[in-house]
Amino acid sequence: MAPLPLFYTSIVVLDRNIHRDARIAPAERGYAFAAGSHVVPALMAEFVLGCRDMPILFLEEAGSVSPLFMVGMRSGENDFVEASGRWNGVHAPAYLRRYPFIGGEVSQEQQVICLDGGYAGLQDQAGERLFSEAGEPSEMLQRAVTFVGEYADAAKATGVFTAELKALDLFQTVNIDIRSPTGLSSSFSGFLAISEERFNALPDDVLADLRRKGYLAPIYAHLISLGNFGALGDRAGARATAAAAA
Repeated sequence: MAPLPLFYTSIVVLDRNIHRDARIAPAERGYAFAAGSHVVPALMAEFVLGCRDMPILFLEEAGSVSPLFMVGMRSGENDFVEASGRWNGVHAPAYLRRYPFIGGEVSQEQQVICLDGGYAGLQDQAGERLFSEAGEPSEMLQRAVTFVGEYADAAKATGVFTAELKALDLFQTVNIDIRSPTGLSSSFSGFLAISEERFNALPDDVLADLRRKGYLAPIYAHLISLGNFGALGDRAGARATAAAAA
């Protein structure tokens, strides 16, 4: 059985008959569900926004390379999620904004909309309806379906992007050391980053092709984001100081 996506405890296919009376209530603590993860999946399309305060790294699994935002300097801690569940950053990753919804496939031709069956806001008393009395998708569900579809398209484009970078041998393994002003420290290994040296050595025709495909902006955004590790340490230090004072 394939592992469940990050943060999802079960995947339930929405059905207009089974879920006719179901409602989605907003989470009381916003992004609190992501408070225990120091990394979050990223999309190429959000590199430019995300690079302002989050390091963007890559991870290779089963032969494919996926990008991610590093959001905590220590494993199991997200330094962008406040105790209230509010996202304290420039850009909340699309992966988090999609939750609790997610797409599914019955076949290559048939796509379905699903959600996390363990989501606390799934109920039949309060919140916005998923379906109308007639069984038609509500406006809220239509918006969710649109966003899930856009996410799936962006994820496919991201996969093509990282596959090309891998084919060009631009990735290198990096070791990361982060320290906070309060004395916290952590080290990570196994992540990938684009080698600026290899990138700058690419022939002009290859660079022109990357420009034509729209890949230069996300590449530069990734390289810029690697300067955010110090700021991540500052966030972790401020969080630790606030927790100690509480």
